[in-house]
Amino acid sequence: MDTLRGMAIILVIFDHALYQATQSSVSVPEWANTLTLMFNPLRMPLMVFLSGMLLSPSLRKGAPEYIAGKTRNILYPYILWSLIYGSLWVLAAPISGTPHYWSELAMIPYAPQGHLWFLHNLFIFYLIMLALRRVSRLTIAVVALAVSGLIDFWYIDRFLFLLGFFALGDLAVQKEDLIARLLADKRVVAGLALLTLGMPASVLLLETDLRYHLPSVPLAIGGIGIMILLAGRIGDKPGAALFRHIGRNSLPAYILHWIILAVSLLALKRIIPDHGMEPETRGLILMLTLGCAGFAGTLLAIEVINRLGLKWLFSWPRRRPRVVTGRKEPRCDERAMYGPARP
Repeated sequence: MDTLRGMAIILVIFDHALYQATQSSVSVPEWANTLTLMFNPLRMPLMVFLSGMLLSPSLRKGAPEYIAGKTRNILYPYILWSLIYGSLWVLAAPISGTPHYWSELAMIPYAPQGHLWFLHNLFIFYLIMLALRRVSRLTIAVVALAVSGLIDFWYIDRFLFLLGFFALGDLAVQKEDLIARLLADKRVVAGLALLTLGMPASVLLLETDLRYHLPSVPLAIGGIGIMILLAGRIGDKPGAALFRHIGRNSLPAYILHWIILAVSLLALKRIIPDHGMEPETRGLILMLTLGCAGFAGTLLAIEVINRLGLKWLFSWPRRRPRVVTGRKEPRCDERAMYGPARP
């Protein structure tokens, strides 16, 4: 799973590199926009599918530990980094040219800012699945996906669409043996490959972005299946170590890559000249350099976090049990039965 999660994070980093470049009025080649559109049906469904695969082990811990764990590892970093990002956006507004206000911090509970919407949605997904833990995962997925096609209001459609894939992730774990048999069948693999080819076909032939729309569901399922197979093939290879490393540190990688890209973009726009070069050529160089800088910067940030013990920025530290040294005191019931401990 670490390999697969790392691959998903890399897809997100390069998509956001293109997004930040275009938002900064950088002219990028049309084929680059087309390329990122091709992966739109896959990226976030894959991210929530992988998160859903962790649902059942978490539920087995019981509701109190389940809620405590999700609060420590999802809600806490969401709130902390929403405050950090929101403050930075306000302070950087004179430089970025995008107006932001301190009042936006009050919107954190219900209107997540920037890429942190994923953590906000993910925490709610876990709460919903706790409440519906006795309901069939397939039923939840079908209903959520179906209703997402009927609603077009304030990201509710996206929320329900991804909730469907979150439930499918847990269903895949529950039906692990069946999934393994299906992925070993060459006919199934061929079908998944054809569905995956539907992602570029929808962009090249239909000239449309199917992201978070019902027609993209089979395309996303096909892409997820192919990604699982690909990760299984390369998962234990030395060349996949980088994917595994990012996958094991996926939360800080996801949270930090945005600011790394933003800072890198400001620096690169000063370094790469805007004269004596075609706008699209400059845009291509800037976009590719930005993607590599975001990738390398994320790896560096992970290394710094691990070396300096900064993981508390991404997960509320679990209270360590107190270690009692010396003579073991009998339990209270033992004292009641046998009297106080002897000196």
